[in-house]
Amino acid sequence: YQRRVREAVVSTQSTGTATSISHQYNWNEQPDGSYIYTSGFIHEALMVNLVPGAIHFYQIFSNGQQSDVIRFLAAPEHGSDAPVSFFHIGDHGTFGTSLLVTADMMKRARDQDFHGLIHCGDISYANKFNGSRGHYATQQVWDTWGQMVEPLGSKMAYMVTPGNHELDPYDSTKENATIYRKRFIMPGNERYYNFGVGMVHFIAVSTDESIDSSSTQGVWFEQTLKEINEDRETWPWVVVF
Repeated sequence: YQRRVREAVVSTQSTGTATSISHQYNWNEQPDGSYIYTSGFIHEALMVNLVPGAIHFYQIFSNGQQSDVIRFLAAPEHGSDAPVSFFHIGDHGTFGTSLLVTADMMKRARDQDFHGLIHCGDISYANKFNGSRGHYATQQVWDTWGQMVEPLGSKMAYMVTPGNHELDPYDSTKENATIYRKRFIMPGNERYYNFGVGMVHFIAVSTDESIDSSSTQGVWFEQTLKEINEDRETWPWVVVF
């Protein structure tokens, strides 16, 4: 990894290996017991002992193949006054405008390092294509979206919350957060959670679930704000998305 010290960059050699676990999911069972769609393998790996604020490199090996060497900037430690840079998007999808937005973010990421991206719901819009592209293509939209954002998502923390297109229990595509949970691993209960980066504390909320004072999410939200408010020296900035 490399670590910035003031204006200089200090390089240190250190290596580590993270072993992944893999899973697939089936979608939309048919009367004969078959499924309309089976996902590719989704791999999960945990990186540990990262150096706060340092530039790290990693590479993926699988079935005799390997990825390019990928570079990312680790988050600064809690309370650090180091600058924090994040993208923020919502209502993304795989439309023409989605490609333009993604291309613009990729260009910006070439010019500076970002610690992450926060995506406030309505991620791939896979359910929007139900009936217009066929049942099989509905899930392929998730694959297309993943390939589109891979140049960004592989280089920074990609933090998501579900929107109505991921959560609607009455949706004819049977999404109901099932696919969201298969595709993403987030902190907490994965729908609403909080995390800190440098001087900033991020609070992710699920906008299609109740957040009034008597709801489960509302109680959690109020308690989270109280805990952050007790240590505003560490967290002078609070971002809710």
